[in-house]
Amino acid sequence: MINSTHYKFALLTLLVMSLGSIVPVSKNVSAASDPFTDFYKKNCVPEAQASGLTKEESRKLCNCTVNTLKIKYTLNDFQNLLARYRNRNLKAKEILTSYGTACFDEVLGDLLFED
Repeated sequence: MINSTHYKFALLTLLVMSLGSIVPVSKNVSAASDPFTDFYKKNCVPEAQASGLTKEESRKLCNCTVNTLKIKYTLNDFQNLLARYRNRNLKAKEILTSYGTACFDEVLGDLLFED
């Protein structure tokens, strides 16, 4: 169990640190009516699964991340953050990474204490 958890931690750390490679660059931001949902469905869950998490673990992580972002950012503010991030703005990457890291800690805690 612990070895599996350490493996998942390492994979998820790579996921969080490489957000720049998982968010597609798009010039048509208006194509997605809700960038939070678009990010969740097209990027967060599939990439978390590709990193070795189960579908359920991926959903838990991504639910936490997106819900936290929704609390902090308005729709327009989040679109602006994503636009800066997609333009490789280091501060935007740092901000998004911090939310993923915080949620990873929460998800990791749940994984460690599952029956």
